[in-house]
Amino acid sequence: MQHNDLSTEDAKSRRLPGSDVFRYSHVFYLNEFHRDWGVVALNREAYKAFSDTILVRHRAELKVQQHAVREWVRQRDFGSNLPFPESSAWFSQLEYMNYEYLKVACGFELHLKARLLSRDYLIHSVNNADGRYRTLARAQRERPVKTAELFSIDGFRFNGKENYLPGLKPTSVQFSSLTDKDDYIVALGLPAETVAVIRDYRNLRNQIHLPGDVIETPGLNKFQHNPISEFLIDFINSEIVSWSNQIIVDRKFTYPLLRNFTM
Repeated sequence: MQHNDLSTEDAKSRRLPGSDVFRYSHVFYLNEFHRDWGVVALNREAYKAFSDTILVRHRAELKVQQHAVREWVRQRDFGSNLPFPESSAWFSQLEYMNYEYLKVACGFELHLKARLLSRDYLIHSVNNADGRYRTLARAQRERPVKTAELFSIDGFRFNGKENYLPGLKPTSVQFSSLTDKDDYIVALGLPAETVAVIRDYRNLRNQIHLPGDVIETPGLNKFQHNPISEFLIDFINSEIVSWSNQIIVDRKFTYPLLRNFTM
């Protein structure tokens, strides 16, 4: 923060040009209306990330193929020489596996941050370069920080071009905190089984940088006999589509409604 930056209230009272402009992601903390706008914005990006995966786009073909593989394994146990049941979606999934992990993990991360924001927690990292916020920044490593905690130190400031919150960094809360820290997990309010799946995808996404490393996935291993796409479709429909559409209707937002996926 520049020492001569006015408070937003002062800037508006002076009717300074630009005093009605807010930094886009900071405006999510202005009031409940803008908070909910941010929640839908994050969920829409999550929806796009999930929709761009082979796992979701070709879910029907992959489901049929998975059943065929199980039958192939069963027949092989009886000495059958049936060829392995291949499919184009299966080949594509193998070819782009690491990008699949990245997109699914991205979808989950965006949604988790929408959940935090909806509960009036910060999704931005607290600015530890400013001494006033260092205690809060340290606390954020272990627990989510409420918006009110930030505003108790300082509110919106005007830099001559836009209003912003000096207590925020241009980065967001670490994904690992959301899946590994107990206080974050409690604040998100998701079942432990769902968090386990999300944690596995967060770990798998690192294979985009370190391809070939063996990653333990205890959460995903539970889906060996059922397509993970079924879990994802149910998650997208219930946690992203239904919730976002309800907010859009209630708030009369101009966002188009999201469409449910079917298996």
